[in-house]
Amino acid sequence: METLYTENILYAPMAETVCWCSNISKKSIIEAIQNGAVSIDDIRKMTGACTLGRCKEMSPRKRCCSKEIMQLLNSYISS
Repeated sequence: METLYTENILYAPMAETVCWCSNISKKSIIEAIQNGAVSIDDIRKMTGACTLGRCKEMSPRKRCCSKEIMQLLNSYISS
């Protein structure tokens, strides 16, 4: 069974998983940003995302989730 995902995380629903190895949703990452996260390190500390290093094998995107996390950070910080 293929897992569906939104190619551009900015258009993904809030419940969509961003970090597959830690099972962290877009909503959790956005909440961390709203609570002061300004870097990927902040996101790691506040949510546990991007810490287990298994997204490349678990994610349907077949890559680390840091690209999507940075996209969300940049989107919210620049707005």
